[in-house]
Amino acid sequence: MITYIKINGFKSFHNFEMEFSPLTVIAGVNASGKSNLFDALQLLASLAETDLKTAFRQQRGDPKELFTQYGEDEYVSEMEFTVEMLVNPTVQDNWGEEAKLEYTRLEYQLKIKRVINEKNLEDLLIDYEALKSLNHSQDDWVKKYIPENAVENWRPNVEHKNKENIYIFSPQEYQKSYIYTRNNHGIPTIVITQDGKAAIQKSFTAKRLLQTALSRVNSVDTLHILAAKKEMQSWKLLQLNPEDLRQPTRKDNFSKDEITSTGKNLAAALYRIKQDDEYNLTEISRSVNNILPNVTEVNVYDDKANQQFIIKIKGDDGIEFSSRVLSEGTLRLLALCVLLYDNKHTGLLCFEEPENGVHPCRIKDIAKLLKDLTVDFANPEMPLHQVIVNTHSSVLVGELIQWQKDKNVSIWLSQLNSLITDIDGKRTKLRITKILPVAKEKETNQTLLFSEQERKLTLTNVIQYLETADPKNAIDEIKAIR
Repeated sequence: MITYIKINGFKSFHNFEMEFSPLTVIAGVNASGKSNLFDALQLLASLAETDLKTAFRQQRGDPKELFTQYGEDEYVSEMEFTVEMLVNPTVQDNWGEEAKLEYTRLEYQLKIKRVINEKNLEDLLIDYEALKSLNHSQDDWVKKYIPENAVENWRPNVEHKNKENIYIFSPQEYQKSYIYTRNNHGIPTIVITQDGKAAIQKSFTAKRLLQTALSRVNSVDTLHILAAKKEMQSWKLLQLNPEDLRQPTRKDNFSKDEITSTGKNLAAALYRIKQDDEYNLTEISRSVNNILPNVTEVNVYDDKANQQFIIKIKGDDGIEFSSRVLSEGTLRLLALCVLLYDNKHTGLLCFEEPENGVHPCRIKDIAKLLKDLTVDFANPEMPLHQVIVNTHSSVLVGELIQWQKDKNVSIWLSQLNSLITDIDGKRTKLRITKILPVAKEKETNQTLLFSEQERKLTLTNVIQYLETADPKNAIDEIKAIR
């Protein structure tokens, strides 16, 4: 679960900061930078498992265009990220070995530079990388979001005592470094420690480093790095394509039984869920029926003749028909219901415009499903589920904003602002993204990042935004906050 990010030098982000709750909703008009945040998260997820060039090529546009532009064909020379996260208390490596973490609150930092290499061509290098634990005493996010009686389930108590049972370090102040960068005769050297111990396990000079140290780790021998890597790999961008959702899953896809970001393999995922526990299929049918009363049953069949798994829906008239003829809205609702009961689903879902293809009268049900897809910290057996939504639907915001009293739900407004600043010694004008919180009260940790004027401006803008669809209850709710 990502809890905080700072971005500088990536696309429209300049000294950008944002805090995340289990369900984070980002509203705003098109071209305000909402999708750029998802692009940043997807780049970090790619860098956790592949090399720089591959990760950059997977993004939209030329690699150079991912750096902040400040003039005609002029881009900043570096981008940097700071990410704070809450990871699962246990981690399993690729060989099935499992280990329990000492720290679950981690901070990851990464700096990437554009350079001219020895062939006089532009290249990318990692200039700085670090991973460390967060001090408990400075961990305001946990205090804000996790109930006090549940904190130790998600952030274990840490004690460091000597043989005489005397604290060597205060458990509230102690901090470990798992990856750090040091200067070696003017050349940055990135170091992997033996899981936070003083001993160095591996080191790499930045001049030759074309992938992150994080991406090189696959064993529980460095379990905190592995936990951070797996967390970042779990950040998925959900862009459901109705054609992919409609298609049966071919059996020759072998182990492809997880829903992809576009909705492929929905049938195989549902078949796996049915094989694991058929009761979950009943619950999925019930969830869909609560939203669409004319759907009485969801089922999935092993179509042996055609070597595929196929989804079929039964209507209230008793007639059964396949997923090939379902509407886009029904398919989206079905996919969310399947994810809700899929024990393979964990981590972060970044969901672009979940309202697409859904009738306005069903937006309330989409909002409820999104909320249900997030973690309940009171349940220690529940995996870490998080959803970040970006939307320009005032109807969806109107439904979600009525959960503003729930601390696990936060609403933000994305805006594109102008900024005059110095870059490479040149005075320039930037168009930068600001994503401002819709505050629940006068003083909160997240609003301290912003001025009182910005907070009030955001509230006013959200009211105007909502009034385009006039969801009166939500407007009254947000006016009461102000």
